[in-house]
Amino acid sequence: MLDSKTIEELKQKLLAEKKRLEKNLAPDESAKPGVDREYQTKFSEIERDEEENADEMEIYESSLATGETLKTELQKINSALEAIEKGTYGVCSNCQKEIPLERLMTYPQADTCLSC
Repeated sequence: MLDSKTIEELKQKLLAEKKRLEKNLAPDESAKPGVDREYQTKFSEIERDEEENADEMEIYESSLATGETLKTELQKINSALEAIEKGTYGVCSNCQKEIPLERLMTYPQADTCLSC
């Protein structure tokens, strides 16, 4: 079982990563609020050169995929923080065995052991 000092250290890692992800997920000037707090990109010059439009769309799609990955990681961090509060942190969600400390130190939002 993890001691309180180790849990606090891991919690601080999680909070730091959460802050970094939230900063990276913040909408920029090219976005405007949409429905349900989602953001829509504004393409100010969509009718210009077709090749430029294609490049812009490719960058947008890549950014969209990256954003979804960041959101998933943020959800995992929030789940780990909830598990700390509940006292279930560090236990594999599949087999209920303890997740090795080395794994948690490397990836504190891990919710499964390496076997699972």
